[in-house]
Amino acid sequence: MARMLYATLIALVGAALVHLAIVLMLPHFSTNDAWRQLENGVEPYVPVRLDRAANGSKLAAAQSLDPMFVVVACRYDLDDGVFVVNAPNIGDFWSVAVFDDFGRVIFSANNRIVVSDTLQLAVALPLQLRALQQTPREAYADAVFAQTRSSRGFVVLRMFRPDSSWEPVAREFADNIECSANPL
Repeated sequence: MARMLYATLIALVGAALVHLAIVLMLPHFSTNDAWRQLENGVEPYVPVRLDRAANGSKLAAAQSLDPMFVVVACRYDLDDGVFVVNAPNIGDFWSVAVFDDFGRVIFSANNRIVVSDTLQLAVALPLQLRALQQTPREAYADAVFAQTRSSRGFVVLRMFRPDSSWEPVAREFADNIECSANPL
């Protein structure tokens, strides 16, 4: 009886470990994650609105977003240079997150960290960031820097929209976001 109980316990622990491993590996092996949808449907450096208020968003990732937020995404490729996002500081709250090409968050911040009226976020590889630190440039004086080890990824900006009357503010926010690559 003790052997049967021991074998059952070993089998249950083994099954739990296998299931846990599968769940943890799903994002890595998924072929329809947010990155793949952006990669296939959006050109690099082109801001695209993902929230439900945006007309005709074809991305499935947009269907599960919070309706209280305006969501804009922009893809980048650091082989083209340092990726820079400029966004206006309007509304009560906004946040920004940098994701790698596996959909993992590399950097996240909100409007409380910027010193100026606008956000300037620069995403760079370690060597690019080192070059910018050794030879500072006036263009990056107020920039917030995010370092990544992956040369491809995307940035997601979100602005809080309390109700539908904020749509003109949301549209102004989304229309004034600029994404670009700046060669070193």
